Amino acid sequence: MIKLKEFRMKRLYIVYVFFTCFTISLFSQETSGKLFTGLPEGLTISGYTDVYIAYDNDKNLTPRSYSSIAPYRDEFRLNIAQISAKYSNEKIRSTITVQYGDVPRINWPSDNQFIQEANIGFSPSKNIWIDAGYFLTHIGGEGIIPKYNYFQSLALTTYYEPFFQSGIKLSYAGKKFYGALHLLNGFNVFSDNNKNKSVGVTLGYKPNDKIDFTLNNIIGNEQPYPSPGKTRAYNNLVIKFFPHKKVDVIFCGDVCYQEESKIKDTTEAATMFSAFASVKFHASKKFSVSVRGEIFRDENGFMSGRFLDTDTNLTGFKAFGITGGLEYNPTDNSYIRFETRYISADSKQKIFYDNSNSKIEIILSSGIEF
Repeated sequence: MIKLKEFRMKRLYIVYVFFTCFTISLFSQETSGKLFTGLPEGLTISGYTDVYIAYDNDKNLTPRSYSSIAPYRDEFRLNIAQISAKYSNEKIRSTITVQYGDVPRINWPSDNQFIQEANIGFSPSKNIWIDAGYFLTHIGGEGIIPKYNYFQSLALTTYYEPFFQSGIKLSYAGKKFYGALHLLNGFNVFSDNNKNKSVGVTLGYKPNDKIDFTLNNIIGNEQPYPSPGKTRAYNNLVIKFFPHKKVDVIFCGDVCYQEESKIKDTTEAATMFSAFASVKFHASKKFSVSVRGEIFRDENGFMSGRFLDTDTNLTGFKAFGITGGLEYNPTDNSYIRFETRYISADSKQKIFYDNSNSKIEIILSSGIEF
């Protein structure tokens, strides 16, 4: 068994060296500007691609468990390739993004797999916008698109948040305060799955360039028709802190309430709590190091699902994790990332391979935006 593990690690190391050399060669020349030039005023077109290879010691499931990004193990894969067209002037704006790869294949509904965003908005007054269509979610301190995150893997907090939404929003952006009101088809859906709508709020305060506070929520009945309705209130706090030019910090905490969802008494409401804290240290212009700690507790399993623990008690997912990562930026618009992550469930929740309550994963990835 030890020799087998050593062989696998040697194989992963060889792949890492090859992949890194290949990517450094690919990005060896600085990009002078946007690829798409000479377009009409107000119109911009951009592209983005991310590729990866991943390993973990949990062989139970394919795709890999709790992995919305880099979901397949032991092979070179395309996370995402996308093209975005954006138009904006003082009164009208619109975004259309088409996508392909493992991220949309795993996380988007099959009938909307290739559309990431498609929306249009107008401004009735200065700093106020009304937008409608398909959007990426307003919830969370991380996103489903790797380039926006410190890591390729998503914290368990993010994993259970919505990734996208459809509806209409009224937003305001001032010098220090910003906010939005959302009317949505539901939680992480494009097409409405019941006869109700969900509402959401974004409240933000950015007193200076050092810190940014955002409070988000979604409230509504998220049970698919014709299941009995249950009100869910999902609340999300994000704090971004930049104490030094070399240090970036993100804290994200979620509290979710859903009525009639306790395991032992289905007439009572249940609560889920999750959080993560990420720190990124910029060692130089091209190198950075990141660390993330996380916790997730959904004892009643109304978000994470229910299963039997070793005492044959019905329970929901409870876990903590830690992630470490290195990032190299060959150019301002590209990156190479290497990270490792450890997730440990409750000692009685033997949900991973070989009757284990923990897993280790390694991800090597690279991306470029143009």
